Amino acid sequence: MTSFWKRLKFYLFGFGLGLIFVVFFFQNRGCSWLPGNRVKNTLLDKVLVIQEKDKALFEEKGLTNEEIAQFLNLGDVEFDLSLKDNNVYPKVFVLSRTVNEQEHHLAFSVYEDSYISLVKYIEEGESPVRTTSPEGFGDFIRIPRDSGLVFIDKTPFVACKSTPLLTTDGIEIARKLKASGRIDFSKSNLMLPKAEHHIIYQDSDSNRVNAKTIGYESRITFKDFYWNDSLGCE
Repeated sequence: MTSFWKRLKFYLFGFGLGLIFVVFFFQNRGCSWLPGNRVKNTLLDKVLVIQEKDKALFEEKGLTNEEIAQFLNLGDVEFDLSLKDNNVYPKVFVLSRTVNEQEHHLAFSVYEDSYISLVKYIEEGESPVRTTSPEGFGDFIRIPRDSGLVFIDKTPFVACKSTPLLTTDGIEIARKLKASGRIDFSKSNLMLPKAEHHIIYQDSDSNRVNAKTIGYESRITFKDFYWNDSLGCE
């Protein structure tokens, strides 16, 4: 019996030591069951977007697109400041992080059926708010690394409307979205049961793409394209 308890103590010691290594060294990659890391993993699956009208504020605060994205790896989720009521969207999660010796707070909105997360800067003393109808345009500042992220609907109508594209390869489109993608909020509706996103990106120097997309099975699914010239697909 003494031998059993001795082995049990060694087991528990080893288990505890391993847990410490997972939590402190692997962070959200190794312990997705922790509440903060579940939030981060949800955000890692989203396209991060900032409104064009907020770009100057982020620049003033010295936060580049890369530094904003790093909140998902290095930031702390502030649950006491977040808006996380059940079945109320968008949920807004506040993440804090020290950059250049200054603490910053960012609010990441998660919509019920949207593939984007809208990022807002929270000034000291401010509280996060739910943005149901963003205005103007928003820039894509981070695209998830997923080879199957982009999908063009296979219906004959969408296939016809996609013919002016220089490429229909999902990986190539994702690369172009990362380089020049943005969303026109005036033509989008993030609060629909199947949220609609009107996005724009440069297919080439002379070919700009306007398209309606939805989020489906963690993919950006193209449902329609809008060109200056009629293609007769209807």
